[in-house]
Amino acid sequence: MMKMIQCLPFIKKGDVGELSPLIFKEGRLQDDEMGQAGSSRCPQADGAETQSDLQSELGPQWLCQQYKQHCRNNKVNGCVKYLMFLSNFMFTLLGYLILGIGVWGLIDKESLELANISSLSTDPMLAFVVVGLIVGVFPCSGCVGALRENQCLLKFFVAGIIMFVTAEIIGGIVVYAQRDRIEHFLKNGMTLGVKRYQDDPDVRFIINEIQQGLMCCGVESYHDWQLNMYFNCSSPGVHACGAPASCCINPQENGTVINSQCGFGTLHMEEVTAQNYIYLRGCMSQLTSWFNSNIDSIGAIGVILMVIQLLGLIFAMKILSDIELIKAHW
Repeated sequence: MMKMIQCLPFIKKGDVGELSPLIFKEGRLQDDEMGQAGSSRCPQADGAETQSDLQSELGPQWLCQQYKQHCRNNKVNGCVKYLMFLSNFMFTLLGYLILGIGVWGLIDKESLELANISSLSTDPMLAFVVVGLIVGVFPCSGCVGALRENQCLLKFFVAGIIMFVTAEIIGGIVVYAQRDRIEHFLKNGMTLGVKRYQDDPDVRFIINEIQQGLMCCGVESYHDWQLNMYFNCSSPGVHACGAPASCCINPQENGTVINSQCGFGTLHMEEVTAQNYIYLRGCMSQLTSWFNSNIDSIGAIGVILMVIQLLGLIFAMKILSDIELIKAHW
């Protein structure tokens, strides 16, 4: 009983209803005194009584009900809390995995050394580092903030989600309005990738995946490999006047071993002959066709990501609201 009494600092004039047996309006008390002469005064709990007075005048059943109600009202919703923790924990792991891959790539290629620092801005691994940091830091703040009920971290998470949602909406509008410029930007990026094909293993991997996946060769056509100093017909090397194996229609011998020389000498062939060995169509047109045919799936993924972010925002706001309610009661 003493434990419940000690937990009753919340029983104040503003915290209980108008009909509570603890609070009597001044006018109503005067009416009761005038209408019922000689009747005893009802107990008041406006802060003037001691805990022993409350214990003697309030019934144990009523105190128990108030204590249980107080305990129910003064904690964060557990379902929301742990659901937010688990969802953000998965995104945190994903973000730091991407970050680790990016850092490993930069270190492995020695891109952070002074001699190579000038080409760091065009290194694909830098994009992994940036995306990994963004995907890792904000969900981590939401994960720890929900678990520890930390208002500072939760507000940081909420600000990040609002920033992301706003950026995604603006970015979608800009991409739609400037789609011709973006196509030109992608074309320039792929052309730069063709030129640096032999110099950067990450660029080489990306170009190979694009050419194999889309069954294409070069940017506009297979002749774009003339832009590469190693595949140019004036080059003295063994790759001269050829194309990478990822351009080949059938790059494998006997279905098991990749023939890295399957594209050699194809740049000086006529198209009628070259089409038997390599793809003639450039990747830019294939990429545009792929995007147009998968626009519905891309839009659905975007909507799902937006819904996940909005749910995270709602969960964080609910936890912040519960924390404020707890502070108000105590």
